Amino acid sequence: MTNSANSYRSAAINNFNALTKLYATNDDDPCTGVAFWKLGTSFDTMIDFLDVIDSSSASTLEQTVFDQFNASAMCLGGFDNAWFDDFGWWTVAAQRALERPYFKRPKFKWIHDQCWKRFRENAPFVWERRTTKTFDDYGPVVTGGVWNAYWTGTSCDFPGPKNGNPENKQLVGIQNTVTNALFLMAAQRDSNSQTEAESEYQFLFKWLTSKLPFPSLWWTTGPNAGLVRERVSGFASGKSASGDEPHGFETDWAWTGDQGLMLGNLSDAIPGHPKDVGLLFSMAKGLLAGARQELFKNGAVQNWTTSGWVPDDDESDYQTGTGVFWRNVLHVFNTNSELRNFLRQTEYQTMLRNSADAVVNAPTGNQSIETLTNRTAVLVAATAMLT
Repeated sequence: MTNSANSYRSAAINNFNALTKLYATNDDDPCTGVAFWKLGTSFDTMIDFLDVIDSSSASTLEQTVFDQFNASAMCLGGFDNAWFDDFGWWTVAAQRALERPYFKRPKFKWIHDQCWKRFRENAPFVWERRTTKTFDDYGPVVTGGVWNAYWTGTSCDFPGPKNGNPENKQLVGIQNTVTNALFLMAAQRDSNSQTEAESEYQFLFKWLTSKLPFPSLWWTTGPNAGLVRERVSGFASGKSASGDEPHGFETDWAWTGDQGLMLGNLSDAIPGHPKDVGLLFSMAKGLLAGARQELFKNGAVQNWTTSGWVPDDDESDYQTGTGVFWRNVLHVFNTNSELRNFLRQTEYQTMLRNSADAVVNAPTGNQSIETLTNRTAVLVAATAMLT
């Protein structure tokens, strides 16, 4: 059944109300509830609801978010135990909150400054701060980029977790797409971080267009269509992360959240990179085409591709994918006129409409924060974008 804009708005309100209620309690114990970083990405989607649907709950939400941010960080044992990409979710959400007239600045300025400082002062330096002669075969083949945690043996002089090992299949201590995409997003949107933004842009751009013997981040899925893979695929020593190598890289798997983050970054990069404009637009449109072809299955956009497998079998974390995707689709729709016109094509309107209809028509019941965030994101996007 196809629904109306009013149906999407009404369903968005119901899901947002359920989300904010669950967010405020977080299982009544943030130490057993939703992870620190997930609270950050959920808050980012809540901002879209306040922008598009109704901002009347902003002051209450502001205090709730601040309280949960601090409580969840304490349950980690303090900020120094958070993976660096955790700070990326919060930095980006806090940046957006600081731009909203319905929020007061001090709380979100504090969150932003705490998180961006820890992200920018640690994540880019994992390789150079490693213990000498430890993991020497795992330096980046492309200069730059960021990691999500320090490696085992790193000096305690540097704050952050130190349990990464690039030799195994675990998610910690790697240069994955989400950490680098979040770093670029935070840096590009911060006028005081343009040096970091350009360095990260060059890193990701080289991996996306790589002519190296390793697979690039870009996975061509069809004519003028592709997706971004989950992590870098090779090292300066010549070691490769493809095939049966033990580094967890997959040539035929993609997470929907990565597609959203990279879509947002490609669009944000266009004004500052006039020489790359044509390729940036081509890749942004290609990502949307790849998402429609490979992720739009069973009547709705899914959290990951049907090919390959979820890294570390960590389905709980990767279930956040569609919320991140639709939030960034809405961002480019609102900020980029050429991509707005592209998204107004029938096939993309259908992709959004069907995904929103799947939520409206789905049975109600107890839902997780992850699911409620995803549902709210697509319903807000449908309310704003469908004509």
